[in-house]
Amino acid sequence: MKIPVIGLGGISTAADAIEFLMAGATAIQIGTANFVDPQVTMKVRDGISDWLDAHGCNSVTEIIGCVD
Repeated sequence: MKIPVIGLGGISTAADAIEFLMAGATAIQIGTANFVDPQVTMKVRDGISDWLDAHGCNSVTEIIGCVD
């Protein structure tokens, strides 16, 4: 893509966010999940960081758009 893509809609876990990033999103948005769990944003952030560490990635930019 030549334009920035923002992933939103249904993101409530790190796995959800990672899927959006791998599909090409350069940013994500967490909405309704905040009503269920006000700490969800920090949990997703930490989960992404843990996943990146476990997979030997230094930055989230390494996984953006890795799935065609």
